Amino acid sequence: MTKYEFKQYCATRVHILDGAMGTQLQKHGMPKGVKPEAWVLENPDVVRQIQSEYIAAGSDIIYAPTFGANAVKLAGSPLADDVKGVNARIAALSRSVAGSHALVGGDISPLGVLLDSSKGYTFDRCVDIYKEQIEGLAEGGVDFLALETFIDIEEARAAAIAARETCPGLPLTVTFAFDENGRLLTGADALTAL
Repeated sequence: MTKYEFKQYCATRVHILDGAMGTQLQKHGMPKGVKPEAWVLENPDVVRQIQSEYIAAGSDIIYAPTFGANAVKLAGSPLADDVKGVNARIAALSRSVAGSHALVGGDISPLGVLLDSSKGYTFDRCVDIYKEQIEGLAEGGVDFLALETFIDIEEARAAAIAARETCPGLPLTVTFAFDENGRLLTGADALTAL
């Protein structure tokens, strides 16, 4: 899907997204403390069922369950050596469920670390970490990329740059998570984030 097609799609009416995938995975047997992406790959029929139910309930868009499928969050697990492949397989799973009935968003989370060059998380390194995930999502057939619940403008910017450099034609959405005072964890207000 091109950026223009996505913009037209969004402009036609209100579209319904799927619900909380993590909660549904737990409800369907995913134990606490496991990497959700590993469990998803081991239990694809559960994901098919959940996403099929969301589509049947009226979801126009489903997110591939790749929220934490980046090198930082997968570190220490067997999946860490194949971040691109993990994202491609999970995105392809969601793509197969969606068919022509729903769009698939490649779900991308914050890394869980603040940009801090003293800890090795430079801006450029974060861009590279996101590029690896985005390459896999694109290979798996997502319709757009969904940067979700970011708390730092600079990290969202790193992910957006990675998206533009990796898949310049793929649509991109960004959401931020604000505290009760309307500010990001790093202090910016909504207007600044926008």
